[in-house]
Amino acid sequence: MINFSLREFVNDNLNNFDPRNSQDLIKAEKLLKAESKLNKTFSINEIEEFLDYLKNQTQEFKHVLNLPVIKSIYHDVYPENLSRKPDLRDIPEHEIEEFREIFSPYLEEFISVSIRNNQWQNLIFFQHFYSRFFSTESLDFYKELLHDKNDLIIDGIMRNDDMVIFRKNYPFAVDKKFYYLQSLVDNFEFDNDILTINNAVAENQKTSVDNKVVLGEILMAILHFTAASEVTRNIIRQNQAVAEDWKNQKSGFFNNLAYGIANYFANIQNSGFVLFLSIVILGLYLLSYFFVITLGSNAIIFYAIANAIILYLAYRNFKYYFNFFNPKDLTETLAKLAGTLLITLTTGFPILLVIGFGIIYAIASFSGGKFPAGVFLPLVFIGVKLFKNRDQ
Repeated sequence: MINFSLREFVNDNLNNFDPRNSQDLIKAEKLLKAESKLNKTFSINEIEEFLDYLKNQTQEFKHVLNLPVIKSIYHDVYPENLSRKPDLRDIPEHEIEEFREIFSPYLEEFISVSIRNNQWQNLIFFQHFYSRFFSTESLDFYKELLHDKNDLIIDGIMRNDDMVIFRKNYPFAVDKKFYYLQSLVDNFEFDNDILTINNAVAENQKTSVDNKVVLGEILMAILHFTAASEVTRNIIRQNQAVAEDWKNQKSGFFNNLAYGIANYFANIQNSGFVLFLSIVILGLYLLSYFFVITLGSNAIIFYAIANAIILYLAYRNFKYYFNFFNPKDLTETLAKLAGTLLITLTTGFPILLVIGFGIIYAIASFSGGKFPAGVFLPLVFIGVKLFKNRDQ
C-alpha cells in the first residue's frame, strides 16, 4: 500500500521536486531514510515501496491527491462530513482510473471503519460524490461487507431471541440510511437480501410485543431501500401498514396499558399469586353472567352480543400478546387467559360501551316504532376497526 504521506513530506522538504529527475529521486531516498532513522516516522518498507512507485508511475495525481476527502482518507483521518460536492472537472478519467488501483487499500480501510462505526451518512455522501474512485476490488469488498451485515440481521430475526438487545448490538438493522445506501451501491445486488429480511420478519412475527416493535422498525427502515425488482417493491410497500402498527403498538394510553398487563402476566414469578389473581379475574367474569340474567331480556341480549365481541377481541389479543401457552402448565395457562381477558375488558371498554348504548338505543327505537338511524355510525366505526385488525 503506497503511503502518500511520504510524497507530502518530500514536497515540503525538497523544493521543486520532480519524480522524473533521477537526482531528485536520490535526494528523496536519502531524505526519507534519514527521517526514518531519526524519528521512526516511516518504515524502510514504506520508503522502498514509495520509491518504486515514483520510478514507475505514469501519473503524479496532483489534482486527485489534493482533494480534501481523498487526502484525509490516505492519512487515516476519516472525515466527519462528506457533504460538500467535489469539483472533478479538471481531473481526466484516465487519471482517476489509474488512481483507483493504488487507492483501493485506503478506500477499503475507510469503508471498513465507516461500516464498523455505523457511519452510513458518510458512505452515502461518498457514494454520491466519489463513486468514480471505486476499483472493482474495492467495490466487491464493499458489497461483501454489506452482505455480511444483512446476514447478521436475517440470523438475528430467525433466532427470535430478545430483539431489543439485538437492536442495541446491531443498530443498523433499524437504520433507514443503511438500506438506502444499499440502493445507491447496487439495488439489484441487494434485492434478494432485502427480500430475505422481509420474509424472515414474516415467518417470525408470532413473538413478544417488544420483539414486534423492533421487527416493525426493521420493516419501516426497509421502506427506504429502492428495490430493482417490482415484486420486491410491491412486497415492501404492502408491509408499510403492518410495520407502522408493530412499531407504534406501545404508543397511546390503551396500547401501553395492554402492553403492561401482558408483560405483568408473562413475567410473574410467584405461582401462588398467579393462581389467585387469575381465579379472581376469571371468576368475576363468570359471575357476571349470573348477574346479567337477573336484569331482564334486554340486558341478556346486550351481554350476549358484547361477549361475542369480547371473545373475538380476546382471541385476537391472545395471539398478539402471548401467541401460545403450555397446556401442561396450569399456572401459565391461567395467567395468560386471565391476562388476555383483562387486556380485552380494559382496552376494549370504549367499544363495548358504544355497543351497549347502541343496542339499548336500537331496542328503544324499535319499541317506539322508529328506525334507529343513530346506531349506524358507531357500528360502521366498530366494523372498520375490527376489519383493519382482523389479521393481528
